Amino acid sequence: MAQAPSRSALLRTLRESANRFDAESSQRKREALQRLMALPLAADAALADYHDTLLFIAAHPPDEAVRGMVERELRRLAVWLKARRGRHLAAWADRGMPWVDTVTRFTHDCVRWLLGHPHCKVVPDRYDEPLLDLNAVLKLTLPTLERNETTASLDNDALLDALKVKPARRLAFIVGELARLDAQPFVKDQLFDALDLYVRVQPTSAAFSKAGNRLPVARVFFQPDLLRRFDPMALMNQPLPPPRRLGADARAELVRVLRNTMALTSRETDPATYLDARALRVYALERGLAVALFGMTPERQLPLESYVGFTLFKNGLPVAYGGAWVMGERAAFGMNIFEPFRGGESGFMMCQVLRAYRQAFKVRYFEVDAHQFGLDNPDGIASGAFWFYYRHGFRPLSAPLQRLALQEKKRIDARPGYHSPDKTLLRFTESNVALNFGGAVPPHLFDVTTRVTRMIASAYGGDRAAAERDGVARLGQLVRLPRRLNDDERRVLTEVALIAQALPVRDAAGLDLLVRMVRAKPKDLWAYQGLLLAFFSQPRVRHGAV
Repeated sequence: MAQAPSRSALLRTLRESANRFDAESSQRKREALQRLMALPLAADAALADYHDTLLFIAAHPPDEAVRGMVERELRRLAVWLKARRGRHLAAWADRGMPWVDTVTRFTHDCVRWLLGHPHCKVVPDRYDEPLLDLNAVLKLTLPTLERNETTASLDNDALLDALKVKPARRLAFIVGELARLDAQPFVKDQLFDALDLYVRVQPTSAAFSKAGNRLPVARVFFQPDLLRRFDPMALMNQPLPPPRRLGADARAELVRVLRNTMALTSRETDPATYLDARALRVYALERGLAVALFGMTPERQLPLESYVGFTLFKNGLPVAYGGAWVMGERAAFGMNIFEPFRGGESGFMMCQVLRAYRQAFKVRYFEVDAHQFGLDNPDGIASGAFWFYYRHGFRPLSAPLQRLALQEKKRIDARPGYHSPDKTLLRFTESNVALNFGGAVPPHLFDVTTRVTRMIASAYGGDRAAAERDGVARLGQLVRLPRRLNDDERRVLTEVALIAQALPVRDAAGLDLLVRMVRAKPKDLWAYQGLLLAFFSQPRVRHGAV
């Protein structure tokens, strides 16, 4: 009688067959899953890997039967983990598993959001290596009549005792005190970061987990195979469907899913943390994909360019995240596929995201930083990530490296099994790579900011405040400025005034575009990008004034 395969052998079979969709692999996948579902769950490190494999299959189900099995097993896992609260392994932390605590650092705004989260509780864990203590921070925020408490050299807990802050309220108190500095967000960030405060995030619902954090899906896409061969340029040039219509409740739930996605991996991106729900669109794509694009709240926006984040979903599960720094026809781009979902249709997914940016923002030039494919990134070298970008149309900015890549590609094509040596892959990291859909390279942000810096140095002796005041006054002499501006609009006015003086811009059309940006940039990401496209398409700008 044949001996039943061990649990470790079944886990290995399931993992190896998860991203294979031929008949034999699908049968092995189904049988391994059936056997594992009949076994008791084990409290070991392999459980987290099993959870990741289930997530991959949930995003790439071959059929309804396997999808149903995976969903039942994920529910069983959640029930089991809830029953073992207080006895979880350290190896399960930071994996997005249901009911498992995570200890990590977040920004002030992220912790504030988590404090009001319906599906988790967040409490202070420790001050790890603080640059400032609470005495130094709270003396800037406390009512003047209480600031003397910060002069007694008390440790953090003793200070909070003296202020009569109950232990259960301490994190909310610290966050609330620093919220007094919301009008100076970057000062607030520096002070909160200097506390080096780690928090413990405790799920209170299975919804706060990678398996529970999803978008609703009208129809599941069943994976017949992995799409490896396709025309990247044709895909990226394909128009997008209209964005999904989102009611107020659906938009609020989507924002929560997007922020959960980062919190569940102990990560943050500025667009997710400072997400502006007004600047949020979702596009349904092929093969079960959907992409959310989102901008940032006005006080967090970058000068001139727009940092637009994305989250990519597969059958409702978040599978990748990243962003693009969009400025007219140009964008710097970065993407990261979450660990459980690697080994799937990575190239197709990246090209779908690039398609979304290209079509939604009319970008024709994308640049990827060398860190993405190996600079100070050993994993990028080991995986040969340079060739991933090369296969999908990216080329080195350096002409010598372009020639080297062409020579190396010929070796790869001529010698089956050949892999580029690490030395060659490291050479490629001497240059970024870019994907150009045609035409001259669009202006870079530095082309503008360096001219502003030179102008301030030469015309104002480095006096930034004088340059800003005079720039706004000069712009007001050339064109009628909008009135009753809020703080965000005044900030944009100062930016465009410096640009107008530094380039310089004197024609009516260019000045009109700059002034219209004052109202558009803080409140309408899409309208602002349209104004940037028009500004940089002007002949005097396009042909070298910038």
